[in-house]
Amino acid sequence: MIERDDHQLREGFEALRREDAAGTPPFGATVAAARARQATVPRHRALRLGSAVAVVAVVVLSIWRERDGVRLQIDLATVRWHAPTDFLLKLPGDELLRSVPQLGSRGLDRRTL
Repeated sequence: MIERDDHQLREGFEALRREDAAGTPPFGATVAAARARQATVPRHRALRLGSAVAVVAVVVLSIWRERDGVRLQIDLATVRWHAPTDFLLKLPGDELLRSVPQLGSRGLDRRTL
């Protein structure tokens, strides 16, 4: 490149730097805003602590009710659910897969051996 081109590039970058610097807030204002946000954090901590206490209270109350026998019992042996795709599990000849072959006098004919 020519020396003159370098000088124009340098001036162009300086102009861009000045333009960027004009649009940014001062560093002190940025630090003050960050400190102001940190001051509101304990309120969030209090909310989290309060919600944790509420959850623990609900768990303790549910355990206390179960101890008194108020808990609803569900008999899972009476619950039946059939999926819409159960028909895909039915194979032709599946009764052969569910039974055990019998060996012995009925299962084997000695005359055919």
